[in-house]
Amino acid sequence: MSTSDLYVLNEKSTRHLAEFRNGWGSAPVAWDFLATKYIAEKPLYSMDKGHMQKVWDLASDPRLELCERAVLMMTFDRSYVPTANLRDAAEACAKFGALIENGRSANHWPAIGEALRRAATMRLGRHARGVCLSCTSVSDPWGNPAEDWLEDAWSIYADETR
Repeated sequence: MSTSDLYVLNEKSTRHLAEFRNGWGSAPVAWDFLATKYIAEKPLYSMDKGHMQKVWDLASDPRLELCERAVLMMTFDRSYVPTANLRDAAEACAKFGALIENGRSANHWPAIGEALRRAATMRLGRHARGVCLSCTSVSDPWGNPAEDWLEDAWSIYADETR
């Protein structure tokens, strides 16, 4: 079974922070919820490339709640939460997790929020830029990141600069 994992993003490396069993509980459950709520014509499980682009494009949709936007952006390639925003992201994840809770499917967002809240109180190291999410261990680019992933990592918070 796949996992979703959080990593501390340093300038030149990553360090594992937390693991959540069943990769469905991060990006797929978020994408499914957002697609169902905002894109009426086709369910997410179609996984049609054009449909997934519509899901990703929701990041700039003004209808999204702040917690929905933050969570969606955390699922994007090379995105991270800066250390200064860990508490904000933790709150967003907890709120989103409560919003989508249905008791039937994996939902890691409350636990991801709690892990970010804990990380905000930890000494992550002087080179720590923030925390990033690898949505599935099947393809885990943050586990052993290529140099371009480290260089091109971008903050989900617009006001953050490197």
